[in-house]
Amino acid sequence: MAKAVPVRVRPWVPPSKKALCLSAFFYAKFLAGITRVDEFQQLREQRMRESTREFRARGKSVVRCEKCQLADFACICTWIHSQASAADFVVLMHRKEVFKPTNTGRFLAQLFPDNCRVFAWDRTQPDPQLLELLADPRRECLLVYPCEQPERQTSVHPTNEKRLTFILLDGTWKQSGRMFHLSEWLKTIKAVALPERRRRGYTVRQSHQENYLSTLEAAGVCLQLTGDERAGNYCLDFFDLFNQHYLATRGCYPPVPGELHAKLSGQLLNATSGAGATSD
Repeated sequence: MAKAVPVRVRPWVPPSKKALCLSAFFYAKFLAGITRVDEFQQLREQRMRESTREFRARGKSVVRCEKCQLADFACICTWIHSQASAADFVVLMHRKEVFKPTNTGRFLAQLFPDNCRVFAWDRTQPDPQLLELLADPRRECLLVYPCEQPERQTSVHPTNEKRLTFILLDGTWKQSGRMFHLSEWLKTIKAVALPERRRRGYTVRQSHQENYLSTLEAAGVCLQLTGDERAGNYCLDFFDLFNQHYLATRGCYPPVPGELHAKLSGQLLNATSGAGATSD
């Protein structure tokens, strides 16, 4: 007869508050990944099906991360975490921007999945869902562009009556100008120019116009104008981090973690802590 072997049962120890917060956060992230749809990725896949030839960007031989399109050794996905913002965004993406690894508008759909819609720009046949969104009486739509027509110029005035919705033209400086001037269905929407004191530098692309910003950079400034400093600063910090990692991709060297990486990691930790917080 086999001899019974005593089994040690460890006493149950309740998980710490921090562990519960992290568990709730990552479970929420798991559910979000099931229900949310990355609209940029959908658009990219659609363009790939429609394309008749392969797009060859600079550094085409670099092994890239499928999600962030940076080199594997400079992947930025670790610092991408979704959050909410005080305003919504509509990214009108030029068809040639979809495949460019220098594009920053794609990150808006990943950073603010519940507050960002992505559409392919079409001069004569805009998406019906886009037109419905622009005509929504519950929204105050503003086109972010340095318009020189006084009758179309306006400024940002956050109110509780309507949801601020910023329309961002995502393309090169020349493409954005054509999108603005050739889109008859955008003519009735007021345009807002960003203040000079809030401008930053785009090191990946250069423009002869000092008042032109990258799409992600413009979104961060828009959020600051609404008073959402937290989301605006995170957006701009992530833009700076993207610049560092893209230059590392271009130069074929791994980026060196610095203060900006630590800052964004700290914001991620704060987000996880706040995810499980409840009021008594």
